[in-house]
Amino acid sequence: MNLSKFAENLRIALKSNNLTQKELADKLGTTQQTVSRWLLGINEPDFNTLIEICIYLNETPDSMLGFDGLESI
Repeated sequence: MNLSKFAENLRIALKSNNLTQKELADKLGTTQQTVSRWLLGINEPDFNTLIEICIYLNETPDSMLGFDGLESI
């Protein structure tokens, strides 16, 4: 997973949905510290959590991971 691209896209998605790190963490059953580490590019969510994030933020895994088209592969 491209951590820096994921972190950037997560930050954008949170902002566009007017959500805080804490709100996302509560929805996912994790901690604000975990979400913060994702946003800093220190850690990454596991696959199942990535899917939950995408569902909650109304995003696709491709867009969250920075694959916006075939040219990105």
